[in-house]
Amino acid sequence: MERICKTVALSTNRGMAGWLASDVGAVLAMIMACWPVCANAEPLHFITADVLSIEGQGFSPPPYSLEKVKLQGPWRQVSLPHSVSPEFLPGVDDSRSPRTVVSWYRMQMPRQKDGPDNALEPYYLYIPRWKTDGQLAVYANGQLVYRSNGNLLWNGSNHPLWIPLDKTQSAALPDSIFLRIERLRATGAAVSSAWLGRQDEIGWRYRMRDMLQIQLPLMTSAAFLAVGLFALFVWLKQKLASRQPDSLYLLFFVMSLASFFRSLHFYVGQFKLPVSDQWFGWLTISSLFWLIATSHFLLVRLHRRPRPWLSRAVIGITALVSLVTLPVLSTVFPSPSELARIIYLVLLGMGFSIAISGLRNARQAGSGEGLLLAAWGVAGMLLGVHDWLLQNNLVSVEGSYLSVYVGTGLFMIFMFIMLRRYLGALESERQANASLAQRLQAREAELNASHARLREIEHRQTLSQERQRLMQDMHDGLGSSLVSALRGVEDGQLQEAQVADVLRSCIDDLKLAIDSMEPVEADLLLLLATLRFRLGSRLKSSSISLVWNISDVPALHWLDPRNALHILRILQEAFANILKHAQASEICVSTHAAGGWIEVTVADNGRGFRVDEALGSGGKGLVNQRRRAEAIGGELLLTSSSKGSLLILRLPEKSPA
Repeated sequence: MERICKTVALSTNRGMAGWLASDVGAVLAMIMACWPVCANAEPLHFITADVLSIEGQGFSPPPYSLEKVKLQGPWRQVSLPHSVSPEFLPGVDDSRSPRTVVSWYRMQMPRQKDGPDNALEPYYLYIPRWKTDGQLAVYANGQLVYRSNGNLLWNGSNHPLWIPLDKTQSAALPDSIFLRIERLRATGAAVSSAWLGRQDEIGWRYRMRDMLQIQLPLMTSAAFLAVGLFALFVWLKQKLASRQPDSLYLLFFVMSLASFFRSLHFYVGQFKLPVSDQWFGWLTISSLFWLIATSHFLLVRLHRRPRPWLSRAVIGITALVSLVTLPVLSTVFPSPSELARIIYLVLLGMGFSIAISGLRNARQAGSGEGLLLAAWGVAGMLLGVHDWLLQNNLVSVEGSYLSVYVGTGLFMIFMFIMLRRYLGALESERQANASLAQRLQAREAELNASHARLREIEHRQTLSQERQRLMQDMHDGLGSSLVSALRGVEDGQLQEAQVADVLRSCIDDLKLAIDSMEPVEADLLLLLATLRFRLGSRLKSSSISLVWNISDVPALHWLDPRNALHILRILQEAFANILKHAQASEICVSTHAAGGWIEVTVADNGRGFRVDEALGSGGKGLVNQRRRAEAIGGELLLTSSSKGSLLILRLPEKSPA
């Protein structure tokens, strides 16, 4: 037990620089789990190894067994983790047969006897990280137990390795473990320390690193892309709705897409890729530059203080890098993997310039969202510095790439921005609705006051029109009859009976004027009933029976006092003519509705008269009847024979023009 705890302590001292730069979550998990490991388990921790390097030309498959492989040469002992820095300025290499080097790492097993409690549990080899542009093979007791199955360059080296060393439960520990790393000579290589033990002893280490280094970033990257697709659909809907779309949604989609492609190399590579190493390297590097460029334009969109010179420089650098790293130019320039060391320095310079400029512009513009994104950009560039050091083996390779979490931060920032925009839109809508309600209330009050004034004006106008109508009717009807009667009496031309007739006529005119002022509410039958009441006594005194054959008719909404007086005078004139001239014993009044018209019929059984002679005799009675009918949009039909006369007054159901 004391030996194992010393081993853990020794490995911690040797890898202190790496742990300080490693993923915070993994470090905390190691600290939290250190006590049960030291208390209950005895895993082996390899912190030294012997190394043999053999240069060659081109890649070759690893041998299945080491029995016939002669590993002769100067072996040298190194501490784990061990790394070889890449060349800073690599030359142009032959893509078909590049310069390579094979590094053999030999780890000797200490002698150890299995106790009765753990003899039946299989052993596992756990390697937190190996990194190189090449391939890896692992041998136990000279037999191949693992080989990388991905592409030669993009080979899944970010995945921690979990290798079972025996395929039967009671197998013994191997005497030695060999690692074979074949790589491009210019790109360097590194391998971490290794652990060997039972699953319950070291399995938690593998699971924790796999979750923090692979699974969690992969899930957030996929969620980032999914929300980016949603933002694209929002932008397309705005564009199809024929309104100005918000470029924020399109920029976010481009950013999520670039972030997804840029981080693919962290997750893939355990199996063959559908594209070549050269094209995948170009996609990885170009997408990272486009991610930074999109972040710049998103910052400009937030703080709205564009810097044209900076935008042109960002686009120019991004386009130049995308062009230089094209695989079709591999005969002119080194491969993207070999240029990565220099290209990422250019990227860091561009990224820091964008982030610092964004901070200054967002602060001047008072954009909190811009400040948040620019601050995360600075943090992302600092994480990028760590990853550049890790990529070039300048820090312990037992750390993790931290820039993989930049996309997670961008995802959270965008969700925060969208939440603020959404809540702001809700608040703006609430304020707009409140303002609209206030304006509507004020407008409603103005309209009510205006309607009250209009009603007052209309009431006064109605009273004035009624006065004028009454004055005209009394002047033309009652006044004219009284003046004629007065002159006749003064001249001695009228007998007493004639004077009585004139006075009765005047009284009838006065009653009609009064009746026309009564509210009939568009009811023609009520108006006819009033006429019947007024004429009933005169008909009875003249021994004339009245047949009242009235049926229901539609309401006449245009029936106002003026039009009612026209109808009453037409019918009064008809009854007066029957009383004076027809010598009838019966009058029949009926109503009928058809074809949008209402007909009021007055028929008598008198002696009749010649209609044409009556119209041509110069009398005004029939002429006035027709004039009044035309005034209300109606028609007057008159027929007569020796058996009696028939008057039909046709009234329109709708308001006359």
